[in-house]
Amino acid sequence: MVDDAERAWRATRAALAIVDQEALTPATADAFRTGFRLPMDAYFAALGVPADATGRCVDEWNAAMSAAPTVLAPGARHLLDVAGTLGVPVVVVSGADERVIHGDCRAQGLTALISEVHGNVHPKREVLRRYRSKGPLLYVGDTRYDVAEGLGAGAWTVGVDFGYGSRSELADAHTIVSDLRDVARMLSGVP
Repeated sequence: MVDDAERAWRATRAALAIVDQEALTPATADAFRTGFRLPMDAYFAALGVPADATGRCVDEWNAAMSAAPTVLAPGARHLLDVAGTLGVPVVVVSGADERVIHGDCRAQGLTALISEVHGNVHPKREVLRRYRSKGPLLYVGDTRYDVAEGLGAGAWTVGVDFGYGSRSELADAHTIVSDLRDVARMLSGVP
């Protein structure tokens, strides 16, 4: 629901500085997006953070994310309004800490529009399968990992190209959109 790749890059820089690993910081936001992966501990390990510091790095990343403002993703408010009108629950399943998600929802005035939040979730497909077992599920993600988890759970999986992953990384999704208004149009026809 938020467009936070730039904020996540800044949080990565802050977290790496706290654990004395500044030299591992991706040089640009684009370099960050290219190398980003989930779960977060795997991302920091891939950057070269020592194993005994990855947990702290993740904690510091979440703290930096919580402290920084974010912006809504394109079409997010429209999607949430349409979902509410249709009675479609909106559930957030994220690798970020729940405190980050709830803080973003409060700051953006979305709390009443979100049915449930699951944070620090890895693998995501376990939570997604529980929802899929209740009926059709449309899952929106912005990384290759998200796409794989959505597909693995049997969800109609939508990649968004304004987040962390490139269109080529999201290519396995059922569809890729640049604006969540497109997802709102899909709600009545989820396979």
